[in-house]
Amino acid sequence: MWKKTVGQEKIKHSLTHLMQSNALHHALILHGEEGFGMDAIAIRFAVSLVDNNSDKNNFLESQNIKFITALPRGKNELDSDGPLDKIPAADFEKIRSEIQKKEINPYYLLDIPNANDIKINSIREIHKFLSLKADAANKRVIIISGAELMNETAQNALLKNLEEPPDNTYFILTTTKLGVLRETIRSRCQEFQFSPLTENEIEEILTTYFETDSDTAHVVSRIAEGSYSKALELLKSDVSFFLEKTISILRFGLVGKYYSCLREMNDIGKKEEKDFQQIVRFIIYWLYELQSARNGNIPYYFSNYGETIEKFNLKYSQVNLSGIIQDCEYLLHQITNTNVNINVLKFRLVMLLSSIIKIKK
Repeated sequence: MWKKTVGQEKIKHSLTHLMQSNALHHALILHGEEGFGMDAIAIRFAVSLVDNNSDKNNFLESQNIKFITALPRGKNELDSDGPLDKIPAADFEKIRSEIQKKEINPYYLLDIPNANDIKINSIREIHKFLSLKADAANKRVIIISGAELMNETAQNALLKNLEEPPDNTYFILTTTKLGVLRETIRSRCQEFQFSPLTENEIEEILTTYFETDSDTAHVVSRIAEGSYSKALELLKSDVSFFLEKTISILRFGLVGKYYSCLREMNDIGKKEEKDFQQIVRFIIYWLYELQSARNGNIPYYFSNYGETIEKFNLKYSQVNLSGIIQDCEYLLHQITNTNVNINVLKFRLVMLLSSIIKIKK
């Protein structure tokens, strides 16, 4: 049943048990951080519900599965139009191609330009989908990927479907922002919270689904924070650049050279926020490797800077690295989850780094 899916064993066990005991709720919400695999589990489970003998993720071919995701708006599009009616032919083909990639690879991250929300007309099409005749023995499944992208009107429309669902009909919502969904929707769904993937699981996803060589996958998975999507971001970035930039920022920051440290941070590329996130992630991993080296382990990601790590630990062996890691992780959370000005966060990072070696033994 769960062939080709990776991790989340507890959730897979629960879903299997509920299905086999005919105790499955008619609506499910799979939620967690981006890159934890909610869509992959949703697709695989939906296919198993309608055809338990299938080992493919054939949700496009199945007349009993409807996949809904964010789409761009067409020119002069009205809410009464079909979700793809006013989409230009080239954009339509792009959307089709992206969803086909998702069917082949359930871990594929859709890249549909200007797809900022799940449109009301996409939700209204559920009624049309459910009105089509189907074999009474067959189950039908509606997957709503990125359900947090439904606006208030779309959520209201979905609620009407959840209130009185037809027999043998199941809704599976995936979301990275559970709190955005209305309580009236959540109260009608059974919720499953996804956990961070292990390093080995991320490695498996990268090598199996993205043709990443095993050595690179092993390294990247260690700094991906349990998310294969973050691992993919790292693969797209210039890792050697970020390693060197991280070391430069640390060298200036640790000795309190504020201006030079900020200058290095401001010189990290055009995608300022994303690149700053990467720098903070690399600093966190440098701290982890400092901590690991104290237990006799050889640095892996910063292997070229082993001597620097050794000297730091000899001189500042009593520094509480766990506390500093927590502070950096909180800073990373602020970058991704708040509206705090990026320059303010850069200054906070400089002050945090400069405080490390000032901590009394």
